[in-house]
Amino acid sequence: MTADFAAASLGVVALFLLLAALIVLYASTLPAATWTALTITSLACAAPGAVAWLVIVPALSVDLRTVMMPSLAALGAVCCFLVTLVSRSSGAPLWRSVAYSCVWGIAVYVPIAVRTFEPFGATTPLGLSPIDHGGALVMSVAVGASMLAVLVVERRSLIRGARKSVPVPAGIAALVLAVLAWLAWLVGAEFAFDDVVGLILANGAVSASFGALGWCIVQLINHGTIRLKSLAGGLISGLIAVSAGAPLFTPVSAAVAGFIAGAVACAFTVRKGSPLGNQLRFLVNTHLIGGSIGVVSLGVLATGSGFLFTGQTFIFEQQLQSVLASAAFAFVVSSLVWWLLGRVGRRSEVVEPRILAKN
Repeated sequence: MTADFAAASLGVVALFLLLAALIVLYASTLPAATWTALTITSLACAAPGAVAWLVIVPALSVDLRTVMMPSLAALGAVCCFLVTLVSRSSGAPLWRSVAYSCVWGIAVYVPIAVRTFEPFGATTPLGLSPIDHGGALVMSVAVGASMLAVLVVERRSLIRGARKSVPVPAGIAALVLAVLAWLAWLVGAEFAFDDVVGLILANGAVSASFGALGWCIVQLINHGTIRLKSLAGGLISGLIAVSAGAPLFTPVSAAVAGFIAGAVACAFTVRKGSPLGNQLRFLVNTHLIGGSIGVVSLGVLATGSGFLFTGQTFIFEQQLQSVLASAAFAFVVSSLVWWLLGRVGRRSEVVEPRILAKN
């Protein structure tokens, strides 16, 4: 019990450190502001995820261990921060992003996270019981689909103003912290210190490294140049790809999943044109594509149960259907919520009539 509590505590600390690192790392996608204002607004957008989990889930009839609750609340905060990045990048008012975060936390995060971490409940939707060690279905697939939904609804109304400038040393420090915190979360997501901890760390490091390699190779072939952002994109893609199956991959299969995730995400992200467009595609593609590849690849590469080991396609079908269901659900809900909030915002804008001064 003490070891379980220590592992869960590690997960909580790791997720809050990850949130801090991502606030700095993703600041360049947001409109220019002071670091104080950016941090406060980021925390305001993140908080509803934790609150929604801690308020709603205890009232549900779910079979989740008590020791898991703080970690999953912290995961909700990270997810709600991520899912509001595109809306904040579009220049939306803070109230709209926070309201979106609140509804998303309740309607998307809670049901997907419950089904991920309590996969054998009596009311499993669509009969699906996905394998997802680190919450990739909600943290990556659902978040990426929801980001895409905001982009689709906003379309041409995304602003093209100045972005927040992140000094290179701060960016490097944030990237290192994000990688280390992500690895620590994957260990904490085991909710126990057991004999797979070493394998989790090895797979995480290998997948991140090969994600960076895949990204850099594709960008070098297509554009003849590699930058620090290439390394960041690849590392994040690799970590996302391994999140679902960190204890179930071998280092070789983790390398394959990471390389594919980094290469494919780069191919769909880096384009000639607006740097802001590349940044927004980076947000969507690294999470949606990397997470989808990681979850689905378990059906093929999972040690002892994947297609390569058993010749059976059942787990692959379960993983693929879970990705499609999570992405479709998140996209539809997020599109509707963001559109409705836009309508409310427009109706609340009152145009003051001009009053001519009397002589």
